[in-house]
Amino acid sequence: MKVLDVTTPGRWYDPISERWIEPRDTRTATPPRAEDDAVFERQRTLQIERIWRALVDCCARE
Repeated sequence: MKVLDVTTPGRWYDPISERWIEPRDTRTATPPRAEDDAVFERQRTLQIERIWRALVDCCARE
Protein backbone atom coordinates (compact mmCIF):
# COMPACT_ATOMS: atom_id res chain seq x y z
CA MET A 1 0.00 0.00 0.00
CA LYS A 2 1.29 3.44 -0.98
CA VAL A 3 1.00 6.23 1.60
CA LEU A 4 0.29 9.65 0.14
CA ASP A 5 1.56 12.84 1.75
CA VAL A 6 -1.50 15.07 1.72
CA THR A 7 -0.17 17.62 4.20
CA THR A 8 2.03 19.54 1.76
CA PRO A 9 0.21 22.80 1.00
CA GLY A 10 0.06 23.89 -2.60
CA ARG A 11 0.40 20.38 -4.00
CA TRP A 12 -2.35 18.01 -4.99
CA TYR A 13 -2.52 14.51 -6.32
CA ASP A 14 -4.08 13.88 -9.73
CA PRO A 15 -5.48 10.34 -9.70
CA ILE A 16 -5.93 10.29 -13.49
CA SER A 17 -2.28 10.95 -14.31
CA GLU A 18 -1.22 9.33 -11.03
CA ARG A 19 1.21 12.09 -10.16
CA TRP A 20 1.60 15.05 -7.84
CA ILE A 21 0.82 18.45 -9.29
CA GLU A 22 2.97 21.36 -8.10
CA PRO A 23 1.73 24.93 -8.57
CA ARG A 24 3.78 27.22 -10.75
CA ASP A 25 5.94 29.79 -9.06
CA THR A 26 3.84 32.85 -8.43
CA ARG A 27 5.22 36.32 -8.89
CA THR A 28 5.13 38.83 -6.13
CA ALA A 29 1.89 40.75 -5.78
CA THR A 30 3.60 44.02 -6.68
CA PRO A 31 6.12 43.83 -9.50
CA PRO A 32 9.16 46.09 -9.40
CA ARG A 33 8.45 49.72 -10.21
CA ALA A 34 10.87 49.77 -13.13
CA GLU A 35 8.94 46.93 -14.75
CA ASP A 36 5.67 48.82 -14.27
CA ASP A 37 7.19 51.88 -15.91
CA ALA A 38 8.51 49.84 -18.85
CA VAL A 39 5.12 48.22 -19.45
CA PHE A 40 3.32 51.56 -19.18
CA GLU A 41 5.80 53.22 -21.55
CA ARG A 42 5.43 50.43 -24.12
CA GLN A 43 1.63 50.66 -24.00
CA ARG A 44 1.85 54.44 -24.34
CA THR A 45 4.19 54.16 -27.32
CA LEU A 46 1.90 51.67 -29.06
CA GLN A 47 -1.10 53.91 -28.47
CA ILE A 48 0.74 56.96 -29.84
CA GLU A 49 1.77 55.00 -32.95
CA ARG A 50 -1.80 53.79 -33.47
CA ILE A 51 -3.18 57.34 -33.18
CA TRP A 52 -0.47 58.70 -35.50
CA ARG A 53 -1.27 56.09 -38.18
CA ALA A 54 -4.99 56.90 -37.87
CA LEU A 55 -4.27 60.62 -38.36
CA VAL A 56 -2.03 59.96 -41.36
CA ASP A 57 -4.64 57.67 -42.93
CA CYS A 58 -7.38 60.23 -42.29
CA CYS A 59 -5.38 63.09 -43.82
CA ALA A 60 -4.32 60.98 -46.80
CA ARG A 61 -7.95 60.43 -47.80
CA GLU A 62 -8.68 64.13 -48.17
